[in-house]
Amino acid sequence: AHDEHDSVERARFESGVETEATPWTHLDFRNDPDDFQFAIVSDRTGGPRKGIFEDAVEKLNWLQPEFVMSVGDLIQGTSENALTNAAEWDEMMGWISELEMPFFFAAGNHDIQAKSVPGRVSYEVMRKQWEDRFGTTYYYYLYKDVLFIALFSNDGIERHISEEQVAYFKKVLAENRDVRWTMVFLHHPLWDSPHDSNFGDIEAALGGRDYTVFAGHQHMYRHFERKNTNYYVLATTGGGSGLRGNEFGEFDHITWVTMTDEGPRLANIRLDGILPHDVTSGDVKEYSMLLTMSASIDAVTLLEENEYVEAGMAYLTFNNRSPFPIEYKGTFFHNHFAHPTPGKVKVTVPPRSSETVAVSLQALEEFRSSDKVRLEFEGSVAFASDDAPALEMSGRQAIRLATAKIDLIEQESIAFTDSTQLRLAFAPEGADVRYTLDGSEPDEYSLLYDGPLTLEDEGLLKARLFADNGVKSDVDAVRLEKIERGQGLLCDYYEYSGNPAFGYVLPDFSTIEPTLTKRVSEIDPERDSRRDESYGLVYRGYIDLPESGEYLFHLTSDDGARLIIDGKTIIDDPNKHPIREVSGSAVLSKGKHRFELQHFQHKQRVRIELAYTLPSGKRMEAPASGYSY
Repeated sequence: AHDEHDSVERARFESGVETEATPWTHLDFRNDPDDFQFAIVSDRTGGPRKGIFEDAVEKLNWLQPEFVMSVGDLIQGTSENALTNAAEWDEMMGWISELEMPFFFAAGNHDIQAKSVPGRVSYEVMRKQWEDRFGTTYYYYLYKDVLFIALFSNDGIERHISEEQVAYFKKVLAENRDVRWTMVFLHHPLWDSPHDSNFGDIEAALGGRDYTVFAGHQHMYRHFERKNTNYYVLATTGGGSGLRGNEFGEFDHITWVTMTDEGPRLANIRLDGILPHDVTSGDVKEYSMLLTMSASIDAVTLLEENEYVEAGMAYLTFNNRSPFPIEYKGTFFHNHFAHPTPGKVKVTVPPRSSETVAVSLQALEEFRSSDKVRLEFEGSVAFASDDAPALEMSGRQAIRLATAKIDLIEQESIAFTDSTQLRLAFAPEGADVRYTLDGSEPDEYSLLYDGPLTLEDEGLLKARLFADNGVKSDVDAVRLEKIERGQGLLCDYYEYSGNPAFGYVLPDFSTIEPTLTKRVSEIDPERDSRRDESYGLVYRGYIDLPESGEYLFHLTSDDGARLIIDGKTIIDDPNKHPIREVSGSAVLSKGKHRFELQHFQHKQRVRIELAYTLPSGKRMEAPASGYSY
């Protein structure tokens, strides 16, 4: 009576909805007390794979079936020493003891080897080991008016059910004619066996009732419609398998059975598809966004072309804007027009850096750069650090086989006082970059770039890339302007619309080169930019302060900004935001101090203004006359 009361309580439904229309479909809850769910595990041995069965035990505890059934082959059982078999059973029982629900055994040929094999423990010894642990090799039980039968299909002879066993189950079936359903478990799919195994007698005894049969042994999932009912051969739960996938019937799984009044309903759950409640941690979104925004591939090609393309180079630059190393792996698809070497790429890019891989292209068929031929590169990208989660993204990139302009130099012009340092944006290994300082065209004998250049004179620097297979790029150039020290500031202007990482936070300007550097008389982002969005500005020089003491600086910006004086960050407001004022203080002496103001513009309105409150208490706009470079 107590159990019936509990069932009623569990089935009770209450709601505060009082309308005739309701926000649900119906109230026929799937809570019939006669329904139940159990799981079946299959072969673990015959080439056991470490950790799979243990994983299944853990996941069964997550799923909480009412009990678990087996179809045999739980130990390897191929030793010549009975003590080894006993140790294998001890190991297996240790795993099974972790289950929170009952586990029912069925013997397989690895558990009790009926075939006489030299150098292995005999059938008699293995059967005694089983019976000492589990009592019997075949048995039945009833649960919620469902009859469960566990046959022994290695009964004295390989793939055989003894006459005694047949008689036993004929009696069991005769005494349990009116059960809801009968579930039959055995290791070998004897109905699929060419020789007489006495299984036909079992099937005859099952005639006239509803039943389902489950077997294992073959390590391949198969479904048979036989005798107007369902017969199943299960795949593996850690046993030897090619694991070629669902279409081959080769996978690790548990079979989930729900018993209903209409019969059992089956669902095969692959172990690699069962995930714990904490499969991802709370910060996975941040890491996922970090990987998405930090990893990108830039691709450019150079082609040597007369009437048709004769040779070429593809340069893949793998970018990493994150604080963790990132690993890229990928393969080029077969292409009828050009053969890439190497065909596979694997590169680990250190934090906040880039790596360029040169790919030589050999023409296979005639084509022109105007033919829109594309080379397909498919790969994956993942963090290569124990400090970051194991996230991986995959995708495909099409590389147009047409000569593209390579920006060897990111800057268009550079203004400087005494000297400046120029670092080329693109100088891959395996290629020579040659340059001139007098405006002439670079050739194979011009100066070789081997690192950042220190430049002291104004003029026009030109550069050109020469690949090792003779292909060369167009000429790139930068104007050098030497200016006298004076009033105003130097302004580094950055355009970076192709970089998604810079859309919502102030960039790390030390990792990118400015588009141009120029002299400005005051801070005016609208005048100092060439576009309405996706750009950055760094104003640098000196600020002349009229008093000594504690200053309170006030920075009004839209979007992010940062104020640095004498190398110390006074105000840091780096994220994208609408117009707002942020303040910061510093004790400074009267006179000139090194000054840097960083700013980025995402979209819509732009604003950057600096004011300060003097130590004497007066607030004022920072005057343009106080800036110098």
